Amino acid sequence: MRWIVRTLVSLVIIGLTILAVLPHAETIRQEWQHLCQTWELVRGAAPTVTSEAAEPELPEMSIARDRTVLKPSARSLETVPSANGDPFLAEARRRASDDPEEAMHWLQVQSLSGDTLRGMLEIVAVWAAEDSESALLWLESNAQGLARHATIQSGIELWAQQAPNTAAAWIEGMANDGSKVTAAKTLATHWVAESTTEASQWVEQLPNGSLRDETSAALVQSWMAIDPEAAAIWALTQAEFHGNKSLLNLSIKHYVQASPVGAEAFVRSLNDGYLADETIETFVRTLAETDPTQAMDWQTSLGQSDQIYNPESPTVIMAEWSRTDSVAASTWLNDTPSGPLRDAAIVGFTNTMLNFDPEAAAAWSNTISAPEQRFEQLNRSILNWAQSQPNEALQWIQEADLEPDVRNALASQIGAD
Repeated sequence: MRWIVRTLVSLVIIGLTILAVLPHAETIRQEWQHLCQTWELVRGAAPTVTSEAAEPELPEMSIARDRTVLKPSARSLETVPSANGDPFLAEARRRASDDPEEAMHWLQVQSLSGDTLRGMLEIVAVWAAEDSESALLWLESNAQGLARHATIQSGIELWAQQAPNTAAAWIEGMANDGSKVTAAKTLATHWVAESTTEASQWVEQLPNGSLRDETSAALVQSWMAIDPEAAAIWALTQAEFHGNKSLLNLSIKHYVQASPVGAEAFVRSLNDGYLADETIETFVRTLAETDPTQAMDWQTSLGQSDQIYNPESPTVIMAEWSRTDSVAASTWLNDTPSGPLRDAAIVGFTNTMLNFDPEAAAAWSNTISAPEQRFEQLNRSILNWAQSQPNEALQWIQEADLEPDVRNALASQIGAD
């Protein structure tokens, strides 16, 4: 009889135990599997020691990831600040990896206004790498001011690396304002590095106006680093078919900076319709900004019958030269014999020196060999000087080596008796 009671009690206990354990059966099963896998790894990873320097080999652990964040390019790293060492930015990036839109909402309620833009760039770096379209849609509707400009630019940079054609289609649907211009310029800048043909064809189909003009300029500037001649030729076609001569001048400026010799050959290849004084001045001015001494030597070597000769070029070169090194510029003037070349250079020199050393501007104006040009430039220098220092200007007129008629005319300009 007793064994029947014991059996019944045992069955009741076992039943109650099963009922208690049943809700946790799945957890226990997973833990048991994990224990078995760990035991198998430990048994299989037991190292055989062959020397004291030998290190045990660790088992490779594979972790399944639902999404992968692209590594930003070198240019993107300049735009998106690193979160290393900054707890606030690190937290923004962590939240973005979980839920980027929620991370943006979290950022908006923070009191750290100075870090808001930096935090948004961190979130965009994660969000746009995974889903650029969703990131940009949110930014287009919610970002404001400087944050709107910077974050849209950052998002387009990442999208341009992934799918420029898709980014282009998305930009076409944007409202026609400054944000659209920013997005288009950013796309053109990065797309041309991948495919000059596709990028230029996309820009060509943009509607006329500021969007197309500014995007074309961004395209040319980036293209110049790759193939300056091709970029200049494309700019020329835009001038021919769309009347955008400013783009042609911009391309010449960047072409000179990349290759002065190639730029000169390109300028000489232009027909009379585009080889205007403005085009030549752009070439000469950029040459002078790069190396004024070389620019002046180049100008001196030109004959008056040369197709790119312009009598105003020495004025342009000297204006740039005196702006950066007035001592070297004045030394060149002292060493150059009188004549039209020197006179034109003096005009450029004095135009720059009016705001730096008005007395020197007046003294150099008085050395121009052509009488009418000398009086015109001297009068300009004196009037400018008299606006801030009338007494000093008048004293200079009275003491300078001037013809009586010139002295009287200049003195009368500043109200002297």
